[in-house]
Amino acid sequence: MLISRLEIADLRVLRELVIDPGPGINFIVGGNGAGKTSILEGIYLAGRGRSFRHAESGPLIRVGAGSATVVVHIDRGKGSRPGILGLRREKSAIVCRLDGVDLKKRSDLAEALPVLWVGSQPQVFLEQGPEVRRRFLDMGLFHVEQSYLQIATELQRILRQRNAALRDGDAEMAVVWDKPFQTVADQVNHARVRLVEDLMPRVSDLLSTWSLDLKLAYRYRRGWNIEKPLAEQLKAKLASDLRMGFTGIGPQRAELAIFSDGLPVEKTLSRGQQKMLLLALNLALLDVVRETTDSMPVFLLDDLAAELDEANRRSVVQSLIVRNVQTFLTKIDDRAISADPVDTRTFHVEHGALK
Repeated sequence: MLISRLEIADLRVLRELVIDPGPGINFIVGGNGAGKTSILEGIYLAGRGRSFRHAESGPLIRVGAGSATVVVHIDRGKGSRPGILGLRREKSAIVCRLDGVDLKKRSDLAEALPVLWVGSQPQVFLEQGPEVRRRFLDMGLFHVEQSYLQIATELQRILRQRNAALRDGDAEMAVVWDKPFQTVADQVNHARVRLVEDLMPRVSDLLSTWSLDLKLAYRYRRGWNIEKPLAEQLKAKLASDLRMGFTGIGPQRAELAIFSDGLPVEKTLSRGQQKMLLLALNLALLDVVRETTDSMPVFLLDDLAAELDEANRRSVVQSLIVRNVQTFLTKIDDRAISADPVDTRTFHVEHGALK
C-alpha cells in the first residue's frame, strides 16, 4: 500500500498543498513553523481520524477557514484498483469517505491507511505512563490480528457497563459482568503477550545492528495477579471498586516496562538513546505487520535529526531503505541527513505552501 498523491487544504498553516510522493523516502524540508509537521499530521489524521498533537498546539483548522480537508490517493498494489480516502474536519464534526462511501469508525480509516508515527519527543512514549504503551500494543495488534478489534471493543463495552454499575453503587449488577470481563480480559492479555514476545527480541537485534548496546530487558504486567482467576480477584476487590467507582484491576491497567542495565529506560537513557529505542520499537512493529499480513504501513518520522548524531541518522535511514517502506520524514535543511542514493524525493515547504 502506497500513497500516490496527497492533497491537504486549510490544515493549521497549510493553505492548499498537493504532493506526489515516491514509494521510498520522502523528505519534507522547511524551517520552524513552515508546516512540515502538519503534512505528517494530515496523513496521520487520514489514517487514524485524530491528530497526534495536543489541543494546546492551536486550532487544527486554519484560521479563517471553515474546515480542513485531507485527500489521500492510495495505490493498493497487486492489481487492485486505486482508492481515494477523504477526510473533512469541521469545528464540531468529522466526515470520512473511502471511494465515495461514508466511513463511520476510526478503525475503517486505520484499515484503509495504516500508519506508524514517531514524533520529535520520544520521552513522551516512555515517561507519560503505561497508557501510551498500551495504545501502542493495541494499535499494533489491530493490524496484526484481524479479531483483535472485536475483542478490544468488547472489553471496553463490558468495562463501561461494570464501571457504570460501580458508580451507581449497584454491587449485584457489577458482579454480573465479572465472568464476561475475565473471558475477554484473558483474550486481550494473551494477544498482548504474543506481540511483546515477538517485538522485544527484534528491538534488541535492531539496536545491536545500530551498534547500540543498551542491555535491554522488559517486563509486561497484565494488570492483575497471575496466580488467581480475574473473576475471583474482582470479587475480592468489589468493596474497593465500589468506593472508587471504577474497576481497579484488569487489562486496562497493564504495563509494558523497559529497562536498560536493570534500570527504567526513561531514567537512564539519553534523549538520543530514547529516540533510537522508540524507532526500533516502531520498525520492529512494522516488520511484524508486514510478515503477518503482507501489508506495509506508511512510516511518518518527524525531525529525525533532533537528538541524533550523523551515524545514528544514517543507521535509521538505511534501515528504512532496506525495508522498502514509504516514509515521510521532516527535516530543517538538506544537510541534516546524508542518505545513500535511493528513490528519494524532497519537498520544500515555506509559509504553509510548497516552494
